Amino acid sequence: MSARTWQITRAMLTAGTLETLRRKELYVIAILAVLMVLGAYTFHFFGVRGLEIFIKDVAFTAIGVLTTVLTVFITARQIPDEIQRRTIYPLLARPISRGQLLFAKWATATFTAGFCFLVLALLTAGLIATLSIGLKPIFIQYLLLKLLGIGWLCAMVIALSVYLTPPACITLSLILAFGSGLFNRLLLMAHWESGLDALWVNLLYGILPHWDFFDMGKKVVYDWAMVPWWVLGAMGGYAVLNGGLWLLLGWLKFRKQVLG
Repeated sequence: MSARTWQITRAMLTAGTLETLRRKELYVIAILAVLMVLGAYTFHFFGVRGLEIFIKDVAFTAIGVLTTVLTVFITARQIPDEIQRRTIYPLLARPISRGQLLFAKWATATFTAGFCFLVLALLTAGLIATLSIGLKPIFIQYLLLKLLGIGWLCAMVIALSVYLTPPACITLSLILAFGSGLFNRLLLMAHWESGLDALWVNLLYGILPHWDFFDMGKKVVYDWAMVPWWVLGAMGGYAVLNGGLWLLLGWLKFRKQVLG
């Protein structure tokens, strides 16, 4: 990354954080945190013996759903809002290329969504600890993998946002994110007779988005041992390569897009 691109990205991160505060997304996180605290102490009042797995399952499922929704909504508005408010014109009037602007918006969305996720996840871990329910070290890998996934998801949503209207982008992104695991399983089940070594099945399976690959919530719930670190390295490579492809597709459209 060039020094100029880094300066632009840093400026966009600052502006994006202030915009997030103005739009009160972090206040939504705070309200959810309060509700989680109240829920935790409700369990604490009635007792949690025998409910440890249930409590962890509900908590990490909620984190996964909220993280997905927040990430999509935060990312889908990055470029369309600039166009709608016409603030994109003074930005591009400066020595900023459209590619640099697209990358900076992706970095802003990734930072904001990642921060919201960490707040929710760490707060949940603290609340679970107050109920004398322990988390295994795989929780650290869960955090790292989810952050990688947030970067990948932001790249996909940013790319879709330059091809689609904001409502269509949000709808399609949520369908692809929440349905990724189901779509992939249906593909394999519907064509099991072709064998998993069939070329077209592997190509289609590789093209489909895999947001579900970045979720280790169930492994945390059931206290799995830590997975080999090379697995996280491989997922990091997938996030970089596939996310980079999404950004490239977005840039190919955005660089020639007529704004207005």
